[in-house]
Amino acid sequence: MVDSQQNKGYRVISMFDRLMDGQGINKKQEAFTHNVGEKTIQRDLDQIRAYIEQAKLDCHLAYVRTENVYKLTNTGKKILSKEQVLAIVKILIESRALLKTEMSDIIDKLISIVAADKQEFIHNIILNEKHLYVDLNHKKSLLHLIWAISEAIQKKKLIKIDYLREGESIPAEKILKPLGVIFSEYYFYLIAYDSKHEKDLPIVYRIDCIQHFLELDKKFQIPYSERFQEGEFRKRIQFMHAGELMHMKFIFKGVSPQAVLDRLPTAKMLSHKEGQCLFEAEVFGRGIKMWLLSQGANIEVLEPLELREEMIGIIQSMQQNYRYI
Repeated sequence: MVDSQQNKGYRVISMFDRLMDGQGINKKQEAFTHNVGEKTIQRDLDQIRAYIEQAKLDCHLAYVRTENVYKLTNTGKKILSKEQVLAIVKILIESRALLKTEMSDIIDKLISIVAADKQEFIHNIILNEKHLYVDLNHKKSLLHLIWAISEAIQKKKLIKIDYLREGESIPAEKILKPLGVIFSEYYFYLIAYDSKHEKDLPIVYRIDCIQHFLELDKKFQIPYSERFQEGEFRKRIQFMHAGELMHMKFIFKGVSPQAVLDRLPTAKMLSHKEGQCLFEAEVFGRGIKMWLLSQGANIEVLEPLELREEMIGIIQSMQQNYRYI
């Protein structure tokens, strides 16, 4: 009796494992393999179907008449499709956000979600990109630190970090009110208030520059109306440089006004005529200058006047770098 139960357990687990891997189960072949009757295999399949329903898995067991096999069919509500997995993998590779070993592990796990007959296709599509993936220069694993910081944010706990700026040799100790974690332009960033100031602008810290991290046993409070919202912050910041929040107007003379709206989510087009678009946007000051300069002669800042004058000064300084030799 024990051997019979063990054989049944192995048989059912074996079928379920292959079904989850995207393979089909032929009842007649299965009966021959395990030396049992087809009715026994049918009862096994009924048990698997009942388990799937009870566990509320995002799939159901169906008979595919054209192939004469039973297969699991995804309902598509909770499981990523092959198209979604391929898109996510492409985005991950382009981000260069993680170490090569971490990225490879995550990619392999994502691809394993897809039906077995499509996994090789995705592997082949990304093989070259995956092989040539290059780590960022800091070569640090940040996954545990990002999790620890996120926990402190949720618990509203003060944190202490030793922060080493690029180009410096001695880290600075900082006590912070952590507000959010954001990824942008290859790096993960911590957005935080300095605990020494009652009211200040959020400060941006690159997480890979944090040498030591400690969650302190002290909470901080921020009124709900003043809570930090990553989405709103991201709309207004460029290249993760904060500075003062300001309202600006500028003329865009490039070929793609849509690119401006995509780059600056707070931007609004006020007018469009003769190849020139007038925009207004709410942005953080320091980062926006980097983007404005990247647009060359396609951009003219109108307001605020202080920013326009600063841009003129920067452009004049740039001209000094390109004197005739």
